[in-house]
Amino acid sequence: MKRALDNIIRTTIQRCFEQGKLRETPLPDYVIEVPNNPDHGHFATNLPLALASSQKRKPIEIAGIIVEHLEDDGHLLEKVETAGPGFINFIIKTEQWQKFLAKIIAMGRNYGRSDLGGGERILAEYVSANPTGPLHLGHGRGAALGDTLCRILTYSGYEVVREFYINDTGQQMRLLGESIYSRWKQMSDPDYPFPESGYHGEYVLDLANEVAGEIDLGNMRQDEAIAHCAERGKEKMLEEIKRDLADFRAGFDVWYSESDLYASGLLDESLERIRQKGQLYEKDGALWIKTMALGDDKDRVVRKKDGDYTYFASDIAYHLDKFKRDFSKAVNIWGADHHGYVQRIKAALKANGLNEGWLSVLLIQLVKLWKGGEEIKMSKRAGHYVTLKELVEEVGVDAVRFVFLTKNHDSPLDFDIDLVKK
Repeated sequence: MKRALDNIIRTTIQRCFEQGKLRETPLPDYVIEVPNNPDHGHFATNLPLALASSQKRKPIEIAGIIVEHLEDDGHLLEKVETAGPGFINFIIKTEQWQKFLAKIIAMGRNYGRSDLGGGERILAEYVSANPTGPLHLGHGRGAALGDTLCRILTYSGYEVVREFYINDTGQQMRLLGESIYSRWKQMSDPDYPFPESGYHGEYVLDLANEVAGEIDLGNMRQDEAIAHCAERGKEKMLEEIKRDLADFRAGFDVWYSESDLYASGLLDESLERIRQKGQLYEKDGALWIKTMALGDDKDRVVRKKDGDYTYFASDIAYHLDKFKRDFSKAVNIWGADHHGYVQRIKAALKANGLNEGWLSVLLIQLVKLWKGGEEIKMSKRAGHYVTLKELVEEVGVDAVRFVFLTKNHDSPLDFDIDLVKK
């Protein structure tokens, strides 16, 4: 409807130019919008105000000329009038709205679909939760935003791939193994120590029971048992994450494993290419990348003194692999705690010749849960938090997704269970 109205306005302006009613000048930027006050019509435009400087006339005079010479051959308009300092208000005929609604109904799910993207390939990575515990509400907010964004982009003619990056290497996986092993040992020895930074949720005890039911951990050396607990714990948590996301109607096309990134040699290959570009140097026994000159607040370590790679190193290799897979744009949805990480990764990509605009990052703020007028305090480290699955079971998928999308992603969100259930 707005497009049809814009065609009328442009045709009218051109006719006014041809008839000498207005001086022929380039058409300035203007808007056609829905007025805040419904008494001002269905649509309004500020075009007379935008034309005033080039026409050397008062906006209200220009508005009057446009209204007087309006070209509405399609009989779209019921009423047109000038308003304020130089606005034009439009009221659409009722029968035109009826025709428009009939068209929407006839088009069904294809209404609004376009080829704006022209098949451009976009990789969207979101959620990417560590497989060390169930999904929390922050993950759910990211899933709702990411899935919705992908649906809109697909609807607009882009070829979108949804990707989940599995952080399954490093200290966090060893801590998961130690936590599961400790809970298993405590079944027979309550005084067996629990790792200081271990995972405390009740799910860890469930994992210990499940893993111990599959194999006799007592017949394994401690280091072997811990490694087995870590691997099986990761696999079981990943299965649960996949189920919960499927139930949340936020499926993924690709599950990309960090451990596969290491095993494939891609990390070493990526760093070697960076070295050849002269962007790496040795200092204090560690390997550094020159990101400060490209917008970061300092250079960053990619390989520590002990020879282990940093998470930043694997993230660089992962994003270079995204580009290598021929995506014209990448979109990441991260938690707000990654705020300082955005410029860092963009600087690293820039050091490899990638345009800074290739990667877009959306940061999502925390979700606070309320019930009975009180905030439900949550701490993942202490094992006290409401999972996404639990919230969905209580209020339903549609309600959770809707509330997660009611506020801008960069604003904190209060989720009131009682209000949603009314």
